[in-house]
Amino acid sequence: MSSPSAQNPKSGFVAALEYTGIPPSLLKRPKLPGRNWLIFLGVTGSLTGAYVYDRIQCRVLREEYINRVKNLAEEYSWRDGNGPEALDKDAHLAWPRKLTVYAARWPGDEDYDVAMKYFRRYLKPIFVAAAIDYDMVPGKKHGDIALRIADEIKRKRAEHESASASAESFEPGMAMPPQYHAPTPAEREALELAGGTVIIGRATLKEYFSGLVRGWTEPPTVDGRPNWGDDSREEKVQIMLDDSVFDEQELCSTASSSPLPPAPLSPSVPSSNSPLPGIPPVPPLLIVPFVNHLGFAQIPYMLVDFFYRRKHVRDGGDAAWRAVCGTTREWQEPSSSSNSNSTVYAPPPTQGGDLDFALHTESFYRSSLWSPLPSLPAASPSNTSLGSPSSSAMTSESASSNSLNIPNPKSPLGLIQKARSKYYIELPRKLWVAREFTRRGGFGEIERSYTGEDDSANECAVPEEFSKEWKKAKEAYDSDPSKIPPSEVQLRLERFEKEKKWKRDEEGWEIVRPERGVCWDERLGAKRLRVFV
Repeated sequence: MSSPSAQNPKSGFVAALEYTGIPPSLLKRPKLPGRNWLIFLGVTGSLTGAYVYDRIQCRVLREEYINRVKNLAEEYSWRDGNGPEALDKDAHLAWPRKLTVYAARWPGDEDYDVAMKYFRRYLKPIFVAAAIDYDMVPGKKHGDIALRIADEIKRKRAEHESASASAESFEPGMAMPPQYHAPTPAEREALELAGGTVIIGRATLKEYFSGLVRGWTEPPTVDGRPNWGDDSREEKVQIMLDDSVFDEQELCSTASSSPLPPAPLSPSVPSSNSPLPGIPPVPPLLIVPFVNHLGFAQIPYMLVDFFYRRKHVRDGGDAAWRAVCGTTREWQEPSSSSNSNSTVYAPPPTQGGDLDFALHTESFYRSSLWSPLPSLPAASPSNTSLGSPSSSAMTSESASSNSLNIPNPKSPLGLIQKARSKYYIELPRKLWVAREFTRRGGFGEIERSYTGEDDSANECAVPEEFSKEWKKAKEAYDSDPSKIPPSEVQLRLERFEKEKKWKRDEEGWEIVRPERGVCWDERLGAKRLRVFV
């Protein structure tokens, strides 16, 4: 019987390769991979192909939009703010169009810059190719954009009312570049209207209109002092904290009840019948839809977005193209038959018009963010329209009615209430320790003063929680003499900073919460607002 090698003789070429050190497995006749390998290679190849194809299409679409607008950057400028004109030898002194980009923080996301990243990735390349300047204004916290817009409007109103701010322009004798024409106030206003405002997402839309309404309905000055900026807000918080929390109280009464947190201030909002000052036209709006998927339940949406980025490139390119062309239409007003002065559960009622822009995106918020609206008192028929100042997201009256509707403990309002309640439970103990430490000059004699049960110098015994707080502070001081208890002045400052932060977070969340609509005042008028189309 012959051997297998004799039955299948090797060719001379294969036999020669065996002596070169090549593994014998590589010299065998190739065969199809097994079932598991075929599944792995098929899935991996399909996903890789989908990813590569999508990125190639994204690059092609982006180049298509750039080629469409780059000729505008080479041929035109906006020197006078009234429209494009042909460039001349002084083209480097021309004034480009300028957009203001607002991107608010997505509710429930710790990264505040996600919406701005969307702008930089999908809209910025087209604006750069079209030679359009822009200012990016991100909202790090809820309500930051609303406060910024409201403060800017109030500041402009105050400057317009004051006689000293009427001629804030460069004089010919100032040191300026040769042949440079400094813009006059009228030209600056025309340039601003020639630009526009970019709004990324529905949360940004809510903050923008909240700031717009606050800026034109609230007075720019109160008692001769500015009604904008951090100083004005800190003064309001200081008035709110003018209570009896730090007053001297008996030990028994202090231990039996903790101080209540201060009631939030209800801002003075003018009635809906009061006339507004002359409102100039607002720069046209470019409203861009934006969704940020978060949570385990939205993983399928994340996968679709990862392999279908060309949709975002196309949407961003179309939006940027509308702003570059400059074609606008009038703002569509909401319907006036709606009523929001009642307890409303999710989803919120539609307002109608352009205020319902991207309303479906709020369904992607986390379920823990949803909470019933507080029951508001009955309002007069003249002030029951949806989005009126008394029912807008910026009001603080709803916060004072939270006792009627307890918010979701995991919602921002619930977390603020929990932190505030915990702080005001611990505050009397820290305040007692601070005062005793100051009176005694240290920890040495406090135990001898309060160890006896029949101590006639005290009307009641020291509460147990106060003693624990005292021992805790004493142990920290014994381990490190630099860790002295905070003084009463430090506790007052700490309370002021906490209440200022809580108040701002509450007002900011009241603006963007999904149960509320967009703040709107009919007195603004839709003719002053325009939208890029």
